[in-house]
Amino acid sequence: MARIGEDVSERLDAVPAQLRVLVTRRPKYACRRCSAAVAQAHAPEHVVPGGLPTEALIAQVMVAKFGDHLPFYRQAEIYTRQGITLDRATLGNWVGRACFHLRPIVDHLRESLKGADRVFMDETRAPVLDPGRRKTKTGYFWAIVSDDRGHGGTSPPVVMFHYAPGRGAVHALRFLDGYRGQFVQCDGYEAYDKLTKVDRTEGPWTLVHCWTHARRRFVKRLEKDGSPIAEEALRQIAELYAIEKTVRGAAPDVRLAIRRQLSAPIVAAFRPWLEAQLSRIPKSSKLAEDIRYTLARWPGLTRFLEDGRLELDTNPVENQIRKIALTRKNALFAGHEVGTENWAMLASLIANCKMSDVDPVRYLAETLRALLDGHPKSRIDELMPWNFAPASSLAA
Repeated sequence: MARIGEDVSERLDAVPAQLRVLVTRRPKYACRRCSAAVAQAHAPEHVVPGGLPTEALIAQVMVAKFGDHLPFYRQAEIYTRQGITLDRATLGNWVGRACFHLRPIVDHLRESLKGADRVFMDETRAPVLDPGRRKTKTGYFWAIVSDDRGHGGTSPPVVMFHYAPGRGAVHALRFLDGYRGQFVQCDGYEAYDKLTKVDRTEGPWTLVHCWTHARRRFVKRLEKDGSPIAEEALRQIAELYAIEKTVRGAAPDVRLAIRRQLSAPIVAAFRPWLEAQLSRIPKSSKLAEDIRYTLARWPGLTRFLEDGRLELDTNPVENQIRKIALTRKNALFAGHEVGTENWAMLASLIANCKMSDVDPVRYLAETLRALLDGHPKSRIDELMPWNFAPASSLAA
């Protein structure tokens, strides 16, 4: 029979993850004719001296927990299915040692963020085990983000997480110390108000409030009470977002011109409408509370009409802090405060990799190797996620 063609079909298959043993041999040499010292190549530095894991395995463990939200005990179960016995304490020890080596990267990341014109800021709970009381105590992760992509900026987006034992303004002030920008985009949490009274060389911070937080209140009222006032408020806010969608990524002056032409009239009419509705409804109602919340933050909500670099909401930081919440949901709590600080450090590095479209496993593995090999501190910027170029022969 003569071949007249063929049919080709493709199917997606799964190959189980493989663990391998890397063997390092270091021959010893001696001269038979003299008493010279024995010559041998130096042993390479490892994250765990004399230990089992390579940098790639430690990177996989770190990203699995802080990027893919798999607690150590679940990872230990996965390794057991593959015939490798690793308890969660061992995995935690590896991660702690890696964090020691990665600290210069995180410190430089923080310094890079301090030059941003404006930052987004938010906080979320961080339960920490309190052994003496046999229960958990509540700390907080504070997130600071710089993201200029909304107005066509070329600076790389940066996110930094910090751990603090509380939620007070003192922590926000401490984490923002040294920042040279003017604007902080945040929610309506009252602790941020103290930023406007800070004595800085650059002057007090200017707060830019979030339309998403105001919108959520009206969404809740519509869902619970079917309020027509809430429905109309949402319609007007939606008009602002529709305009904003058309200027996403445009230059600041273009954004500002369109906002003043199209958004400003909506905003100008929205406030008196809210005030009129407030006078018609019971002062003790939830809807009245929501309207008062919006009106009390009106200067911050309308600041986007004054500067094209500003955004309508704090979504860039909320999108980042949501990942912390997912890890928290699965891990329940951190074992101690040092572990929580390591959590913040690794979540920062992994989030920056994702924002820069970099594989976090490869980045952490090769960065750890570079640090162990003595990468000079004067060139630490080369190891930032946005400058990462895989050195591995397996690079795509």
